[in-house]
Amino acid sequence: MLFSCKRELTHLSAYSRDFKCKYFAKFNHAPITFANRYYILKQNSLLFPWLAFAAVSIFWGTTFLAISIGVKTFPPLLMAAFRHIIAGIILLSYFLIRGYKIPSFSSLKTFGFNGILMLAGGNGIISWGMQYVGSGLTALICALTPVWIVIINRVSGNQERLHPLAVIGFITCLIGQFFLFKDKVALFEDEMFVWGVFAVVLSNFLWALGTVYSKNHQTQIHPLFASGWQMIPGGLLLFILAYFRGEMHAFKPAPEAINALIYLILFGSILAYGSYMYVIKKLPATIVSTYAYINTMVAIILGWFWLHEGLDFSTIIAIALTILGVYLVSKNA
Repeated sequence: MLFSCKRELTHLSAYSRDFKCKYFAKFNHAPITFANRYYILKQNSLLFPWLAFAAVSIFWGTTFLAISIGVKTFPPLLMAAFRHIIAGIILLSYFLIRGYKIPSFSSLKTFGFNGILMLAGGNGIISWGMQYVGSGLTALICALTPVWIVIINRVSGNQERLHPLAVIGFITCLIGQFFLFKDKVALFEDEMFVWGVFAVVLSNFLWALGTVYSKNHQTQIHPLFASGWQMIPGGLLLFILAYFRGEMHAFKPAPEAINALIYLILFGSILAYGSYMYVIKKLPATIVSTYAYINTMVAIILGWFWLHEGLDFSTIIAIALTILGVYLVSKNA
């Protein structure tokens, strides 16, 4: 019996070696970790873009909650500045240690301008506005990102084809936003709430403008490496603004605010923003913009569960309509 088992194991080992030789011949004898990756990428060219899209859609939805928690005790512009400067230093250090070269001056100018638009203008202003506007409502306003992107694309003459099914999807999503907003009109009686909403809308527009700009000024640099070069100028500008606003004197963050900042650095800036820089190069801007609708749903559910924000029947209808709208736009893609 022992001899029989040994013989079977020998046959199995020989078969395994033969299988490996045939299988890895497809990868030109590359190591298994890299071979699998590139084989999958070759066979499914949209797999990684859609995985990156999923990361953006889900993790950025959670950042609304993190910002809401953070700005309760952390000065808003200073928190956004630390978020991007630290994340930028981590990313740049990683790639420079690996031997990546500093991009050309032309590329650095592009990254700097985009960082000012999207990170200082987008994330910075929204952090200030969320002192007065809840996470769910902020996400609702930011769900208008696709509308801004379409308008900016049309005005700039960069007209990605917009199919009728996509238009129906956009309209469906906007109807969903109406159901979310219709019971919140009374909140506008608070003057600071009005300014907070204005800040969120402005940040949303600047973010959409930066998205279109980045789409039209693509480089061959690794998306995460490019993200690091965008974060440093955006973060430095926010730090200067925070200093002149006197936020250094109010710097007494609670432990939960520090935890929120760490989460924003790792998942909001490094993972999600890096994925966003990657996915806008791989998918049409009108499709990428639909992440804002999914962000809204994630933020509303987390706001309801964690911060006890309202989740009524109108909100449930809005969620259903938004998911349907996203499906129509994505299917059209």
